[in-house]
Amino acid sequence: MKKALLLVGALMGLNLTGCSYALEELGVFKTDGSGLPQIGSFAAFRDQSVSFEVVKATSLRTCQECHASGSRSMDTAEKVLAQKDSILGAVQRETMPPRSAGYKALNACEKQILETWLDDQTHDRKDVQKVKDLAACADAEAPKEKPATDFKTLELSFENLKAEIFNAKCMVCHSKETAKRTVLDDLQVIKEKGLIKESAADSVLYQIVVPGMYKRFMPPQNGKYGIKPLTPEETDYLKRWIDAGAN
Repeated sequence: MKKALLLVGALMGLNLTGCSYALEELGVFKTDGSGLPQIGSFAAFRDQSVSFEVVKATSLRTCQECHASGSRSMDTAEKVLAQKDSILGAVQRETMPPRSAGYKALNACEKQILETWLDDQTHDRKDVQKVKDLAACADAEAPKEKPATDFKTLELSFENLKAEIFNAKCMVCHSKETAKRTVLDDLQVIKEKGLIKESAADSVLYQIVVPGMYKRFMPPQNGKYGIKPLTPEETDYLKRWIDAGAN
């Protein structure tokens, strides 16, 4: 069972697109005939003990999408415990995950899972509770799955571009709250910076997400956040939006 939980945690971390969607918008665990947890049903998740694998797949799932490496990495129990005070403080203040990057605050159940696991580790408890035994999780409803975005039929608009692509791949560094230089959540600012021309091929905003087209490539693949590059479908949507007038 431990190996199965580790596997699902890894798969969820690799499979989910970007950093946009909080737990309540995603499926969690279900089991097939083999007993291997899969995404979809809440029932099996409720029966899991509060372990680090469960914490990774729930409370810290979105955090790990941006903190997969570097000094603030959360990929191991030891690294999380070393940062427990700052993590708990940010979660309780609801400054993490950052709203400006498209995240939602942890819900009550997610917070209690994290707090319970940290408290168990601090006091070296061996008698670990199950998720369903936590007060905030007892009546938690099954999360709803967010259907995959069909970029070919998605209306071309800046709001859709932000919601489906920028929030996941860019806003952790380029929102009004986080940007050191370029802000990408204001279309007027983007145009004033000259990042968009009449065609995508001539636009830095497009060139910079296509390998080899520009001197830099975004999101940076050697960066501390470990954000994946735009998919071909996302890149094509950005190109079509610019070519259609970037409105």
